[in-house]
Amino acid sequence: MESPIRITLARKKTELKQIIELQKKNHLEAVDEDTAKGQGFLTAVHKYEVLEAMNAAAATVIAKDGTRVVGYALTMRRKFAADVPALTELFEHYDNAIHEGQLLGDQDYLVMGQICVAKEARGLRLPDRMYKYMRSCYSLHYPYLVTAIDARNTRSVRVHERVGFKELVRFVSEKSGKDWIFVAWNWRS
Repeated sequence: MESPIRITLARKKTELKQIIELQKKNHLEAVDEDTAKGQGFLTAVHKYEVLEAMNAAAATVIAKDGTRVVGYALTMRRKFAADVPALTELFEHYDNAIHEGQLLGDQDYLVMGQICVAKEARGLRLPDRMYKYMRSCYSLHYPYLVTAIDARNTRSVRVHERVGFKELVRFVSEKSGKDWIFVAWNWRS
């Protein structure tokens, strides 16, 4: 039986506000160690104004149960690199990565800024559904979807491998000391 949870694009202010609430609940500083290890965690909480601008440039994919947002996959264009301090350094690594023999910075790619599923909606393969929907919305304009995963977030690493992302490079941030895994999904292959 198909899940009653609907995958769509965020269009309303109330949806963006619900995304921020999910970010706050699932941020590494808000979850206990067991939850972080077993269920994953987030490394950034966006300011509403930034999220609204990002969404206007490329709408975020959301999972909705009725009117409630129970999951999201943030869509982020490169021009927002400086607007999310926790992610700014990552964009430098994206642009300097080599993918299929080419410098990624010479390509037009889309960034998956963050993915999250509410605790009560986990286990329904919502990341797979959201990523499939994202690909259907954006693959005509962008050949690649890229993201960086905190290496401690083993659940996220497994989800991205399952969906089709391939590891490009692993690096330790000079600013934060975090171990990042940079992955890309070729939407044209």
